[in-house]
Amino acid sequence: MPSFARDIRPLFRDKDVEEMRFAFDLSNYDDVKSNAVGIHARLSDGSMPCDDAWGSDKIALFRQWMDEGLAP
Repeated sequence: MPSFARDIRPLFRDKDVEEMRFAFDLSNYDDVKSNAVGIHARLSDGSMPCDDAWGSDKIALFRQWMDEGLAP
């Protein structure tokens, strides 16, 4: 079961965290949990991160984290 601290947080680069700070904090579990559906949608359509889309393996891990209960 993926966890935010171990599996999801490391996927977000410091640059990603800084660029999205205007909307929410990608380094903060509660912010990512609250915005998970929207984050996943943007990861899936390639609009996030804006400079380097995630591969399908990373997107699948994020989806798995959502599907399995968004563990901290």
